[in-house]
Amino acid sequence: KLSKPFLKWAGGKGQLLNKFKELYPQELINGEIKIYIEPFVGGGAVLFDILQNYQIEKAYINDINKELINCYRCIKANVEEVIKQLDILEKEYLTSEDRTNYFYKVRDRYNEIQLNAHYDFEKCADFIFLNKTCFNGLYRVNSKGYFNSPIGRSSSGKIPDIVQADAIRALSRFLQ
Repeated sequence: KLSKPFLKWAGGKGQLLNKFKELYPQELINGEIKIYIEPFVGGGAVLFDILQNYQIEKAYINDINKELINCYRCIKANVEEVIKQLDILEKEYLTSEDRTNYFYKVRDRYNEIQLNAHYDFEKCADFIFLNKTCFNGLYRVNSKGYFNSPIGRSSSGKIPDIVQADAIRALSRFLQ
C-alpha cells in the first residue's frame, strides 16, 4: 500500500482526493471499468487511490512533463538503481558544508542532462532530490526550459527525507 506520494507536486490532487472520490463513476465503483487512463499524472494521488481500491487491470499514465515521466519509467524499470542514486545524493547533501551550493550544483547538472534515452536514472534521481530540497517542491522552468526553482528553507530546520525507499518501492510495485 502506498502511504504517501513520492513527490510534492503543484496542483497535486492529494488534498482534494475525498472530493474527487465523490465524483468517481458508478461503473468504477461497481468494478465494470477495467482500464484507467491518467493524462495528467503529476504526483499520482488519484491514480494510486484508484489502483489500490478498485479492480483496474490496466492503467496508462502520461504527463506533459517528460522529466516526471522519466522518473516513473526509471522507478518501474529499476527501483534499486533509483534508490542507490538518491542515497548518494542524500548523503552528499547532508554531509556538505554548504548545502545551498550543493543544491545549485545538482540543479546545474540536472539542467545539463538532455533526455535522449528511454531511461535516465541520474536525471531521475536529481529530479527527486530537487523536488525534496527546492522551494515548496515547486517544479518551475524558465523560458529556455531550465529548472529554476530556488533552494527551499525549512522553518523547522527539519532535514528533508530525500530517499523514501519504502514509498518508492511501493510505487514501483504499482507501476508493474
